[in-house]
Amino acid sequence: MAIVVGTDFSEHAQGAVRVAAAIARKTGVPLSLVHAAEPRMLRRDWPAEHDGAIPELEARLEAEAAPLRREGLSVEPRVRLGLPDEALVAHAEQLRARLIVTSALGWRSEKRWRLGSIAARVAQAAHCPFLMVRLAAPFLEWCEGRRPLRVTVADDFSQSAEVALRWLPELRRAGPVELTVAHVYNPATEYGRLGLYRAEQGPPGVEAILERDLRERLARIGEPRAELRMAMSYGSVVEPLATLAQEAKADLLLLGTHQRRGMRRMWHGSVSLPSLQLAPVAAVACVPVEGPREAAVPMDIPSIQRVLVSTDFSRLANLAIPHALSLLPRGGELILAHVIESPLPVVYADFWPAVTLGDAGDEEALRRQLEALVPGEAARRGVTVRVELLSGVQAAQALCQAAERYAADIFCLGSHGRTGVLRAVLGSVAQEVVARSRRPVLVVKHPALP
Repeated sequence: MAIVVGTDFSEHAQGAVRVAAAIARKTGVPLSLVHAAEPRMLRRDWPAEHDGAIPELEARLEAEAAPLRREGLSVEPRVRLGLPDEALVAHAEQLRARLIVTSALGWRSEKRWRLGSIAARVAQAAHCPFLMVRLAAPFLEWCEGRRPLRVTVADDFSQSAEVALRWLPELRRAGPVELTVAHVYNPATEYGRLGLYRAEQGPPGVEAILERDLRERLARIGEPRAELRMAMSYGSVVEPLATLAQEAKADLLLLGTHQRRGMRRMWHGSVSLPSLQLAPVAAVACVPVEGPREAAVPMDIPSIQRVLVSTDFSRLANLAIPHALSLLPRGGELILAHVIESPLPVVYADFWPAVTLGDAGDEEALRRQLEALVPGEAARRGVTVRVELLSGVQAAQALCQAAERYAADIFCLGSHGRTGVLRAVLGSVAQEVVARSRRPVLVVKHPALP
């Protein structure tokens, strides 16, 4: 395991080498100093006689490695033939490198306008974390113990973001880190997901729920003390993310990357590659999802603390309530919900379903009816129960939105077990919830049903 750093002997590359050497010294791993010599077909300045060129490059690398060795660092200089990005990635894979470091500037010769920067291509192909350095000074001060490194991590609740967050302990091996987590959200998407349709439940309500969910996620990952920053965007998240990093005075923007290619990249887009160019920070690091085992997201055993159970007051639906209660430990919360479906079809119901619960008397009667269904054992188990009346055009949609709004760890609902024509005519809320829900669903069937 080593840190691989690429150099073309330029001033910018020397800054990247100093950063890589400082991190290697602090973490106690060897440094591999690599120069890629491009083939003659892409280099007009390539000498006719290779035999004289390679020793000259090796001598220049050795001269760069000698001062680092005198500081007690283990350095292996290496000249590799090939395109710089491909040579660096191949060398890092051969060494099972912990990190690849390059400067922000560097191009494939002659075709740079079409082929792109070396940093972008390494980020797209590397099997280990990649660090692109623009300014060396913040990293050198950090490794010397003069100040913490200010890191901003982009978190969109995805697996790639979690991989990036779980790489932070590797950074902390070199020095302390001040962490800011940045989240960019689309208001229209969040209104539909959470079912917040009233004006007073706008951005303040959305951001309160997002902050709660981010805090719970960060606590699970082991980063509960991070500062949170959020921004709205109806389009690309790259520029708002760069602004959040700048406001946090970040030295490093840390991103997870899927390294998508071709049509998948065109369809899903990319945040990491534009951020390498646009983010106004000293450095950008990309951690691949499909990397070595050390970067894989661990399979944590989930803890169920909050269960959402729904009923339409039928016998079969009520059977789900004790099952939901059985999932909760002492101190857990049971949310018992009933959905009032609107009989009026509403255009764009996913975003603006104009429905009402009815008058206050009906609402109070329904609440008492729900409270009567709560088993007496709930209090003895130390479980908190609250009842909620939901409204929506479709019961399944309203339930899925409520689960997101209340951050339920799991759904629990009963099923009538309809099949064939009955299911086609009457529908199945349970089936629709299973299809729509982003959260686990427990479907309780009657014992007599097959």
